[in-house]
Formats: sequence, structure tokens, C-alpha cells
Amino acid sequence: MIDRRMWLSQSPLRQFKGIPEDIIKKIEKKDFAWERFYDLQPQEIGELVRFPKMGKMIHRFVHQFPRLELSAHVQPITRTVLRVELTITPDFQFDPKVHGTAEPFYVI
Repeated sequence: MIDRRMWLSQSPLRQFKGIPEDIIKKIEKKDFAWERFYDLQPQEIGELVRFPKMGKMIHRFVHQFPRLELSAHVQPITRTVLRVELTITPDFQFDPKVHGTAEPFYVI
């Protein structure tokens, strides 16, 4: 389960135990947007951290980090009532070793 506390300035990769601290610090110093990691290939990630062998592992962890795709359809019923249809689709690789038996989310 992804549940370690961290500062907003820290990389979400700190949630995983398999990445060395020095690699995580390199990523944080780059000031590279977290969302952009999803678009990179393993070799590009390896080049980014200047450790090509770590690219494949970091790529796997990036795609295991919980991420949801949301789509909403809002329809007015009356002046004060709306019908909201929300579709939530997981967009990550579920691994029981990382996530446990379930990954909880709050819908607010």
C-alpha cells in the first residue's frame, strides 16, 4: 500500500523501497514534473538519472504508482439538483506485493 508521508517537494518514488536514496535525490534535484515520467521510456528515465540500469526499475515503479482517470457527466434535474455520473478507471499496474490486497481511494 502506498502510505508513507512525504513533503510536496519530494518525489512520489519515495513510497517504494527498491530505489536507492541517491537516485531519488537526483530525481528531486532535476525538478522534473511527476506527470511527465509516465511519457518516458525506460532508457530515457535512465538517462535522466544518469544511471541507465535503473531506468527499467524506475519505469516499473512509476507505472505502479496509483493513478486514476476520471470522467464526469453532469445533468441538471431541477434548479437546485444535479445528477452527476462519475466514471473512475484505474490507470496503473496493480501488484499485490506493492499494493496489498486493495488500494483505497477517497472520493470527495
